[in-house]
Amino acid sequence: MKTGFYTGRFQPFHKGHLSAVKQALKDVNFLYIGIGSAQYSYTSDNPFTADERKKMITQSLTENGITKKQFKIIPVPDIHSNPKWTAHVHSLVPRFDMVFVGDDGLVKKLFEKHTDIPVKIIKKEIPVCATDIRTAIKNNSDWKKYLSGSTIKYLEKIDALKRIKRSQ
Repeated sequence: MKTGFYTGRFQPFHKGHLSAVKQALKDVNFLYIGIGSAQYSYTSDNPFTADERKKMITQSLTENGITKKQFKIIPVPDIHSNPKWTAHVHSLVPRFDMVFVGDDGLVKKLFEKHTDIPVKIIKKEIPVCATDIRTAIKNNSDWKKYLSGSTIKYLEKIDALKRIKRSQ
């Protein structure tokens, strides 16, 4: 079975992330999803806990036809040491054959420098980022168009809008 790894902060998990997971699952049978900066929550950049992000991701994926047999979500706390980060990931995540990234940024560079695992940049089919969603929430702009229905309901259930607006 071919496995992959995809990581992000998912603050919140949006349709761009969903698109990335769907693309990754075309190349692998099983995907480990790393919740980055897992130890941070209730801040402006990281308003959600790792557990809340895990629920958002699970609900959005299952709502969109991706079964729990196709993925596992693993919290990945920051260690603030780029040279040690890939070893840190390997200590938390079972063996994987491929890494998926959204851009040519730090995660790509670290895996290419410190491992021999192939890295694939995923096509950005939906141009959105979580920072823009949080900004839209703060500004009372249209933010729901970027999220799956289950994520919208979950954010409303946990009163996330007030939390995000308070963190300005």
